[in-house]
Amino acid sequence: MSEPRTKTPTRQKIIDAARELMVEQDSLEISISEITRKAGTNIASVSYHFGGREGLMVSIARADADFAIGELDRLLASGMSPPDKIAHHVTGMVRAYFRRPYLHRLLQKLIREGSREAATLVTGFFSIPVADARRTIIEEGVAQGLFRPVDTNLVGYAIEGACANIFTSAASRRALLGSGDLDQALVERFAASTAELVVRGLLAPGVDRPLS
Repeated sequence: MSEPRTKTPTRQKIIDAARELMVEQDSLEISISEITRKAGTNIASVSYHFGGREGLMVSIARADADFAIGELDRLLASGMSPPDKIAHHVTGMVRAYFRRPYLHRLLQKLIREGSREAATLVTGFFSIPVADARRTIIEEGVAQGLFRPVDTNLVGYAIEGACANIFTSAASRRALLGSGDLDQALVERFAASTAELVVRGLLAPGVDRPLS
């Protein structure tokens, strides 16, 4: 399931079509025929460029994850304090999932239901780098006396769930918020609220610093 040697316009059209359909239908269950019809190509082109449907989904997840990991790498290299790094990480994850609202579900589906090769690829290009970055930030905060000692892996699950929950279903948003629609203002409020909850949950006793 390796990446192709060259990235062709047809390949990108297929990726773009699949992304658009997953957003439009709020579902990962998009057929190859739907994708190729929207892309203006044929079913054989999916096999040629991606090896099949799973290969296409992995390629989409990799491209979307690469953007998020790039932002995280820049955050790690910054001179921000650990609380600010975690806050910016949380808001960055929320914004990434807003940009690609299917992404969290897609990553989890590939890990849980995909082939062993697909699951290994996804954990390698997304899950492990993100977990390692979070561990670095939290351990830095603990060393500075700003964070209390925690199980960083369990905190990671909590952060992932908190960041992704609002994007999982339009039906759940309608039930809880009165509307299934997502807009920039709502997402920014959600990101700020989630970041504050996470950071304040990590702060060591007696430490109370405002978020920047």
